[in-house]
Amino acid sequence: MSELKFTVGSNVYNVVEIDGLMRKYDLYGQVTYSDCRIEIEPSLGATRKTNVIIHELLHACLFEAGYDDQDEELVRRLGNVLTQVIGDNFATFDRLLEMEESE
Repeated sequence: MSELKFTVGSNVYNVVEIDGLMRKYDLYGQVTYSDCRIEIEPSLGATRKTNVIIHELLHACLFEAGYDDQDEELVRRLGNVLTQVIGDNFATFDRLLEMEESE
């Protein structure tokens, strides 16, 4: 998981697994902006981890865009839909990026 890195704005966010997030804080994941880290509970299944990473990436996107005050319900709903859109259209995104590279 530590090999996952996402560029958001001008910053690179590293994904790290932190044991005990659920036990200590009742969280599946969290993002820390000061050190550009997305922390994920390692005991989650692969599908849930993907959804949580996308959720935390949305927080990072909003933060980097200047939105300090974020609506958790909105991020949760958009994260769930975005997870589905990316998962169901992965090959299409691949083709889209290939088209962009060929221009």
